[in-house]
Amino acid sequence: MDSLQRVIAALERRQPDRVPLFECVIDARVIDALLPGRDYFAFNDWIGLDNVGQNRSSWSRENVEFIDEAKGLFRDKWGVIRAFGPESTPVPVEGPIKRPEDLKTYQPPDPGADDALGHLPEVIDRYQGRKAISVICRDAFFNPAFLRGTSQFLMDMIERPKFVHELIEVALGYDIPAMVRMVQAGADVVVFGDDYADKNATLMSPRHFRQFILPGLKRCVDAAHDAGAYVVKHTDGNIMGIIEMIIDTGIDALNPLEPQAGMDIGLIKQKYGDRIALVGNIDCGYLLSQAPVEEVRRVTRETIKTAAPGGGYMLSSSNSIHSSVKPENFLAMVETLRQYGEY
Repeated sequence: MDSLQRVIAALERRQPDRVPLFECVIDARVIDALLPGRDYFAFNDWIGLDNVGQNRSSWSRENVEFIDEAKGLFRDKWGVIRAFGPESTPVPVEGPIKRPEDLKTYQPPDPGADDALGHLPEVIDRYQGRKAISVICRDAFFNPAFLRGTSQFLMDMIERPKFVHELIEVALGYDIPAMVRMVQAGADVVVFGDDYADKNATLMSPRHFRQFILPGLKRCVDAAHDAGAYVVKHTDGNIMGIIEMIIDTGIDALNPLEPQAGMDIGLIKQKYGDRIALVGNIDCGYLLSQAPVEEVRRVTRETIKTAAPGGGYMLSSSNSIHSSVKPENFLAMVETLRQYGEY
């Protein structure tokens, strides 16, 4: 099998020749530490990833207009003020929708604009038909929350339910067409990357999730499938209170199954492995950032033994290979997969 066939087999809950290696974001410092002077594409081939993505946000310090360059603050195309930090995606700081009436005059970005695809065409030119081309897209939570401010958006679910629905519609008016364009251009796998939870529980109640977020997520999943892509739903944290609702949308796989949030991959495999594939579960906090290499090897080996039988599993970190991940630990994870991941 080649990488694309391997990923498709896993997403269809079939057994490939070996467990695929799937990562959406690998920090440039980790790349440079393991393969100095080479770019993401060279590293992707060298490390043996079975998927390939854009691996960076659409922003860089060279293509934004700063509000305060010393603080790294700029305004993105949504009108959200963001701050550059240590990771690849700038952090949202302040949204443009201060009052509900601001939505009446708000103009969202154009999903038909050139920047909606970013450098995806370059990825497709290099890898189409060889590796699974993955794109990170948004569903019904992050962009509406960023426009309003996350805390205020969550309070709006109680105080202004009609307004929340209207705000989600505005965001999906961009997010769904932009995602469909990516699939039509050649993306194989859409990763909906909105996080719904922290390590303890969901950020909103299951009732509010069902009322506000779930309908939009379902529309996004259906639109991606209709366009011809597989769907991986990514959400950090403990999502056990809403997991069945998420699965009912028809997703093909769930990621990242954060172990530090109590996401027991053995239990999830047992309960839901006949309905979804699983992607992730290797802790990118303590394990990949601080633990001894031998502990990384042991945990990776045990995770493969638990999640891989019968297929329907792809090895991945519990979020991303971020800037604090020790390069030797990431390499140990990959080497352990090579040793123990064949069927």
